[in-house]
Amino acid sequence: MSATSPVSNAAVLSEFEPTQRGPSNLSPYETRVPEAMNNYNLPNDPVLIAEKVQRLGEQFPTFANKSADDLEDLLRFEDLFQAHIDGLEQVQLMRTLEYELREENERLAEVNLSSEDELRRMRDNVAELQMFASSMTSRLYELVQEHLDLQKPYSPMLLLQRLKDEVKALDEQAETVASGFMKKDDVIESSECEDFVKMYKQLRLRFHSSESRCRLADAAYRSGSLSGVPMSLDR
Repeated sequence: MSATSPVSNAAVLSEFEPTQRGPSNLSPYETRVPEAMNNYNLPNDPVLIAEKVQRLGEQFPTFANKSADDLEDLLRFEDLFQAHIDGLEQVQLMRTLEYELREENERLAEVNLSSEDELRRMRDNVAELQMFASSMTSRLYELVQEHLDLQKPYSPMLLLQRLKDEVKALDEQAETVASGFMKKDDVIESSECEDFVKMYKQLRLRFHSSESRCRLADAAYRSGSLSGVPMSLDR
């Protein structure tokens, strides 16, 4: 307040009387002038006033170097208050960050929109490749199972059983030949006797050879030296 123009106390009080203000829509980060104070609520204790002024300077350093008249002008004129708030370093930094964030968001949005077609095409390609890989996997399982089916007749267990059957068949064949020769009632010529001995000897040699191989194979199979072929494929 100027000292050259005397103003009554009623006029001073009327400037700081609360005013009725309707609701207003404020844009983001926009400040407004606080409601006018009633000076009859101000403390009268000089010590308390000094303490509040010190606290004002500590918590709001931008107001520390302003006089009482400057503070009254800030409360009285909204454009002046707005200009002061806009000039604060924190507000300018906040608005700068807001602008940079908005620009970066717009840039990322443009990048995403420009890549939309390519991403859709890549997603379709991935789906096709997954279907192809699934079909190839199924075919692989089929081929492996066919391979195992082909190996089954040649598994050590089946080969050993086949060798046992062969040994048994040779033994029975030799016994049949000997039994038939012994049951002949006619006179046996020397040539027939020689043929019998030769045949029986060959049959017994084959029998003993096969039996030896069968015993060795059976011992190896029982000891685990011969690994079997799996009967089916575990998927």
